[in-house]
Amino acid sequence: MNMGFYTEILATVFGLIQGILIMQNKRSNWIFYILQIAMLIVFSAVNHLYGDVTNNLIYLGMGIYGAMLWGRGNAERPITKCSRLERIGYTAAITLGTLVIGIVLRQTNDPLPWLDAFSTTSSFIATWYMVRRKLDAWIIWTINDLVYVVEYSLLPDTAYWLIGLNAIWTVMAILSYKNWKQIMNGAKK
Repeated sequence: MNMGFYTEILATVFGLIQGILIMQNKRSNWIFYILQIAMLIVFSAVNHLYGDVTNNLIYLGMGIYGAMLWGRGNAERPITKCSRLERIGYTAAITLGTLVIGIVLRQTNDPLPWLDAFSTTSSFIATWYMVRRKLDAWIIWTINDLVYVVEYSLLPDTAYWLIGLNAIWTVMAILSYKNWKQIMNGAKK
């Protein structure tokens, strides 16, 4: 077994813990988020998923930012929906980002440049909205996690643990959406 396998297992374990904690709106999710991202950086590098390496380096910074933002007395910051303009903006950003990154990744030995480009772009956008406590993050995550299932299934060395993790995350994203919506609606009353 290679380093990719062990980092895949650790990323899966840390990701499950983080997913449960974020679904419950807990600040401690960011500790496991950062640990998971560190493992995904190594996994992605070993599998030549350069978009994901870059994405995960950005995530590392966003994880630190999320921990700081949620820790500055903002743990009770309200959950809100994106406006129509924000939805148009993030849809355009995901589309443009996928096109630009996909073109760049086609010049490398990335085995799945377009899926890698989409998952890279949409993951970044979803993470940004998750940090900002936007309900729409979970819609983006649901789509993203389904794409990751396909991406990891098509790798030359199929990443079974990460396929399973992303399948579970798809369900958790749906449950997180429902839970955050309840929290948001409860705060409005």
